[in-house]
Amino acid sequence: MRCTQFCLFVLLVVGCQDAREARQLMKQHQAEAIPMKGMLSYMADAATLLDCRTNERLVVKFKGDWLEVERAYTQFGKPGAPVYVEYRGRMEQDTTDGVVRAGVVIEEITTMRPDTACLSRM
Repeated sequence: MRCTQFCLFVLLVVGCQDAREARQLMKQHQAEAIPMKGMLSYMADAATLLDCRTNERLVVKFKGDWLEVERAYTQFGKPGAPVYVEYRGRMEQDTTDGVVRAGVVIEEITTMRPDTACLSRM
């Protein structure tokens, strides 16, 4: 179901000619994803991630596997509280109203733990 929704979204936004192009684009994005770790916070439709390696705060784009990430995060019941995540992700920039915004796209969550922090898992 997620794949179908994502492919339809890509078809509309990117203007792909057919579903095969959309699937190829999705596979390319997943292939570009690299293993990463961080502390995810989400509240009021805003998600940020504190990267464990660089200690840089990143905006999380609502793309990729975001719906699954959001569902898993909300099961912990603490809006805004940081949760340790290990994931496959990629950096992405987009331009809105002439302003370039960088962020991270989470393609796949591999670990999510509310009782862990970056320092204890590095």
